[in-house]
Amino acid sequence: MNDKEINDKRLDKDFRSISFSGYKKSAAKKELLNYMFAGKIEESCYWSVELICAGHYVDLWDSIFLYISKFINLGNPRLPLYIDHRLNDFKNILNGGYTDSELKLRNNNKIRRLFAEVICVLCLSKRKNSYDPPKIKDTEYNSINLTHKLKAPSVDYANKIFKKDDPKELFISINELAWHIDKSNKNSSEAYYWIEWILGFENICKKNKSIKSIASRREAPVESKFQRDIIWLVWDVIFQESKKHPEGVQKIIESLLNLFSARFSPGSKKRRKTMLYFAISLLTEPFDSTIPLYKDKKVIAQVTSKIDNIYKQIKKNEVKPMTDYLFNNNWNAGNLEKTIDKLNRMDAITNMVPRNK
Repeated sequence: MNDKEINDKRLDKDFRSISFSGYKKSAAKKELLNYMFAGKIEESCYWSVELICAGHYVDLWDSIFLYISKFINLGNPRLPLYIDHRLNDFKNILNGGYTDSELKLRNNNKIRRLFAEVICVLCLSKRKNSYDPPKIKDTEYNSINLTHKLKAPSVDYANKIFKKDDPKELFISINELAWHIDKSNKNSSEAYYWIEWILGFENICKKNKSIKSIASRREAPVESKFQRDIIWLVWDVIFQESKKHPEGVQKIIESLLNLFSARFSPGSKKRRKTMLYFAISLLTEPFDSTIPLYKDKKVIAQVTSKIDNIYKQIKKNEVKPMTDYLFNNNWNAGNLEKTIDKLNRMDAITNMVPRNK
């Protein structure tokens, strides 16, 4: 039997809240982010494989999106172009015969190498301080209390964006957002404030059972039923401003939009809002556009060529026919440290198993 091929009897629904080896999905995602932040390539690959083998591709991509936008951003400004390209590669493989069972992707060599490469590039990328978005108080949705935040010299900025069916309650906030990212002003912190304000406004409307929709933005790369979501008004502002910048910046922002829109749902906005901050920083802050995507090609080649060793280790946690007793409550977040310790003691041939820091 192939010692690197995953043959597990569990179905997609069996992995709904856990990784392949039975860790809580949230814990596996946290470990992945922690190890990427620490620059630990082998350990990061391990936790990505835990998600891959359980079919959690949306969660894995969301973790990648979060990391590049929150922790790397301008440290590697052209990274969204690369991630966008790899996401398209993933989609092409998926649509090549795996749409009925995404779990089967875990045994596809191209998929294994694709994610190993992506994780490696992220670990090797220079980081920049993460964003610290402001918290908006409920009282700040009272027009009287908001007066001191209004800085735009005119309403011309929103007039360029607004359409007939856009909610008038958002006119001022959109005008302020457009002003603060304008090339003549460039105030990223104030722009972040207005993004948070707009997202908060939508939450208040939902609580009051008064859903607000905008005029359809047909250019948004999502299903038509989602094209009236308020978030595309924000992206409209960003794209209008990007036209004043070099083509290279426009392409990066376009890639950020593509990533933001991948399998979009109203619930994904909150998870991916750091991509909006990344886009804002590209328009308002100086950055070095000559930073190479990656430097150490040898490391990346070595990791991708040996990625199957991690799958061999994780294969030990397969649930096979007549072995249901292996899949029980012994695998949970409560014994996460104990299990990690066991993994750390494994004598992997290529040292591709998580080690203590």
